[in-house]
Amino acid sequence: MSRHLIPPLLLAATMVSGCASSDVFNARSVYPPDPYVKGYADPQDCIGGEQLAAVSLDLPDYPGRAFRTGRQGWTIVRLDVGADGRVARADVERAVPDGVFERASERAAHQWVFEPPAGGELTNCRVLIRYRLGQVSLGG
Repeated sequence: MSRHLIPPLLLAATMVSGCASSDVFNARSVYPPDPYVKGYADPQDCIGGEQLAAVSLDLPDYPGRAFRTGRQGWTIVRLDVGADGRVARADVERAVPDGVFERASERAAHQWVFEPPAGGELTNCRVLIRYRLGQVSLGG
């Protein structure tokens, strides 16, 4: 091979490798089993969609660092819904793993809007948010 062809070939190889997408999720942690959400609640508490009808419910973004490092997990968000259907309080009650998905879950939950509850307001509602295989979904 000609000595003059090596630099252009190296340049081409470098350019092609630089075009590889970094948007591919590579799981590097095992997804922890979903929790039994009702186990965290009292009988009078609401669980997810049993009493909540969403008007606007944007899922959280998968945290960038968790995506890049292949982390998976879930959060249980406990929230109160006011008489107007807006979230009055949202806190992560439990998260696995700890310290990875809480902020994204709380930030998203504070933006949710529901149909105004029939009884005026709902307290201690629990919603499971899954962060699995680079996707975010709600649990049942």
